[in-house]
Amino acid sequence: MAQRKIVKNNTNLEKDVFTGAILNRDSNAYSQAVKRKRLRKQKETELQDLKSQVSELASLVKTLTKKIDK
Repeated sequence: MAQRKIVKNNTNLEKDVFTGAILNRDSNAYSQAVKRKRLRKQKETELQDLKSQVSELASLVKTLTKKIDK
């Protein structure tokens, strides 16, 4: 069983004596971190979609200009 000690000057943090890991006991902070991660991933996905759409539009413009030049 893991033994934990509260970190000095921060009651929201505990140190696992066996592994040395620092653990955050603040569930609200954890929820906020998960939410930030989800939002960041969503924004990255949206950015990749926009890049793909711009690339597709650029390709279509090139195709159209080639057809107009013929």
